[in-house]
Amino acid sequence: MKRPKLKKASKRLSCAKRYKIQRKVREHHRKLRKEAKKRGFRKSKKDPGVPNSAPFKEEILREAEQRRLKVCIVKMALSGFLWQVWKGSSEELDI
Repeated sequence: MKRPKLKKASKRLSCAKRYKIQRKVREHHRKLRKEAKKRGFRKSKKDPGVPNSAPFKEEILREAEQRRLKVCIVKMALSGFLWQVWKGSSEELDI
């Protein structure tokens, strides 16, 4: 059976090797910054809303609210369905 090493490896490096590693790290970070600058910072566009000058503003807002409610109802129904499936009571569901 091989005997374990009692001494740890030394962390000494020649200066040339240490500086080479530092230079490589510096170049890598510079490259990452340059690529990030090329991609640029994109702000998400905000919804400007409905202007007051729109002729059917109330109707548009009502439709948007109905759409939002419909999505909410679908999400709640889906989560309820998934909850019942997870609980194992699929015989109660109309599948």
